[in-house]
Amino acid sequence: MIDKFKNHFSIDNFFQDCSNFKVDKQTYDISYPEFLKYFSDIKTITKHNLVIGINFTYGWMPTIFDFRSENIDKSIDKAIEILNNAKNGITPNISEFETLKSLFNNSLVGTTKLLHFINPEIFAIWDSRVYYYLTGELAHHYRIGNCESYLSFLTFCKYLTEFDEYEELHNSICEKLGYTMTKFRTVEMIMYLNGGKAQKNKNISQNIF
Repeated sequence: MIDKFKNHFSIDNFFQDCSNFKVDKQTYDISYPEFLKYFSDIKTITKHNLVIGINFTYGWMPTIFDFRSENIDKSIDKAIEILNNAKNGITPNISEFETLKSLFNNSLVGTTKLLHFINPEIFAIWDSRVYYYLTGELAHHYRIGNCESYLSFLTFCKYLTEFDEYEELHNSICEKLGYTMTKFRTVEMIMYLNGGKAQKNKNISQNIF
């Protein structure tokens, strides 16, 4: 999947998109730091924190949240274990991602948002606009719901943030917004904003021609 990203993706264009970032404050700019603080203030994630966290996470989703599991109590216990490991810097494996995804509305997007709020240093948010920015393809369910693709995305984020040039770009974005974010967040945010514009422009051009 990383090869697919690199075949479509232009680092120069990405850096230019970072340089061209302009502040257009949205409601998520108000909620985002508060979501991070909620989990940073917690030493150990419990069922109480999981339920609250996944529900406020879905304030950033177009659908209403619903737990989905044949054995919810057992799945929640397993999810708590995975999320606490994530808080301590351990990335879930494919099987663990599938466990979280199946519990959280069968949505990998929602799962990645929750993981990002829990540990923004090592998890970036994954969604259809980001996928489009990286591949130029529409994010059908089998694409956006693929856990291996998300792990490739995290590896790609790490690759991008290790460029010397990105340090200055990252700091500039944070300064413009007026609050500090992780590098994974600024990478994903630029992809999200510009992926949305690219999709919109493509739809407009298709309607014209």
